[in-house]
Amino acid sequence: MAHVVVLGAGIAGVPAAYALRTRLLSRDEVTVVSDKEYFHFVPSNPWMAMGWRDRTDIAFPVEPYLKERGIKFIANGVKAIQPGKSRIDLENGGSLSYDYLLIATGVEGAFDEMPGMAEHTHSVLHIEQAEKAYAAYNEFIKNPGPIVVGAMQGSSILGPVYEYAFLVDADLKRRKLRDRAPMTIVTPEPWPGHLGLGSSGGADPEAVTAALADNQIRIICNARTLRIEPKVIHVAEVDELGNEKTLHELPYAYSVYWPAFRGVKGVRGAAELVNRHGLIEVDEYLRHRKYRNVYATGLCMAHGLVDRTPVEVGAPGSVYSIQKEAETAVCNIVGSIMGDTLVSNIPQRARWLSDMGENGAAYLSGPQVPLRDINWMRQGRWVHLAKVDFEKHFINRVKLRPAPQPPSAASRLAELMNRVMAEKVEGLPPIKEAAIPGAQFLPVQISQDAFLELKALGMCVGREPGLLASELLSAAIAESKSFLNEAGVSALERARRELLVDALPKRQPGVELQAKDSSSGNA
Repeated sequence: MAHVVVLGAGIAGVPAAYALRTRLLSRDEVTVVSDKEYFHFVPSNPWMAMGWRDRTDIAFPVEPYLKERGIKFIANGVKAIQPGKSRIDLENGGSLSYDYLLIATGVEGAFDEMPGMAEHTHSVLHIEQAEKAYAAYNEFIKNPGPIVVGAMQGSSILGPVYEYAFLVDADLKRRKLRDRAPMTIVTPEPWPGHLGLGSSGGADPEAVTAALADNQIRIICNARTLRIEPKVIHVAEVDELGNEKTLHELPYAYSVYWPAFRGVKGVRGAAELVNRHGLIEVDEYLRHRKYRNVYATGLCMAHGLVDRTPVEVGAPGSVYSIQKEAETAVCNIVGSIMGDTLVSNIPQRARWLSDMGENGAAYLSGPQVPLRDINWMRQGRWVHLAKVDFEKHFINRVKLRPAPQPPSAASRLAELMNRVMAEKVEGLPPIKEAAIPGAQFLPVQISQDAFLELKALGMCVGREPGLLASELLSAAIAESKSFLNEAGVSALERARRELLVDALPKRQPGVELQAKDSSSGNA
């Protein structure tokens, strides 16, 4: 029996846990550990920060959906990971052992690395931050002023920066306030739409530049944010060599900033697993290079830089890439347990749907690391509608009841039925009588419907119903034993021995000899 622990119950952890439970044997265990009791669809945070979504639209308790799939859920934070002992220490003082660990915790923003960012700006990285951003935005529209939407040096997944700027632009136009709120984007990218993908990828620079100009959104590229004060953001614009070129003092009445990422506290404390940013270092199989039973997926994984830029820009990412990583990690965990060949996560492709209020832009670039054979961008209202549909699709996929699963290919029932069907295909004569030495009659009552199904199945596969029932029962008993834990297996063996002893005849072989030995000893 293998125990797989998944850290995180978000867009990486929950789909991975579902897939693990489906593909592993019934005797294997899957446990999800999260410091939050809810699932949260992160890509909808910009909409929530605009008031276009409520918390209940994109977040809901996750335990019931895990439980009905046979997945254990522990609502507790991780205090420490001890990979050498294959153990997790929880914040409540408990601990959890694992055979395989899949880390899908996501990240936290390094807000404390920039003075004033946490105190004076807002974020849409987490749901609580999006709620606060919306509350502040409601106050802002009462007295509009300059807006700065920025990204820190070293930040990654920059699509939401543009997305949020265009959403604010569209919302202010609807309110007829846009002329009172000049807007500036601050980005470490060398040009608009770079997105961390390099010169042969990302969005079309001309199309992005034109869209920004059409909506009167100023952009400062190659920007290194220096400090953030209550009403002013200080930014240094650098040249192609990284030398300071221009200093900007940007006044603002409302600002949302995208931080650089780092691993969550409980994960980045495991120095053996992470890089200097607290992100998990993995190989192409998404497996840790030293601890081969530790895997990672999603933003918590260290992604290499795709392009060297004057100001550091992190690697791109999307829900699509996270799902592909989760699929790869699950496939390799199951493969490690079953002894199958591992699969690589290379090449990776970049795909985004970016909402712009009433329309949007879709990007497809692949492979993610140059040289590329695909670099595609399209715009239109269909992208906005597609993103709405994708949100509904993903949330419904988490909420929908699990479909009935066929027996595992490794189960006794599957083995039996495969053999029976093979015999039928090979044209062997129907088996009419059971050939089970020492068989005993077992009076079993079954419903009329079940009896008819049994007879029909026997006719279909060329088996006498009694024989087929005996074979199915034997396979079901063997399969049922796989659900027992170690204590249950020990109890089963004890009970079996007791039943065997009770079934022995009163005069056992050797009793006479024992009696004679006793008589000789008394003489």
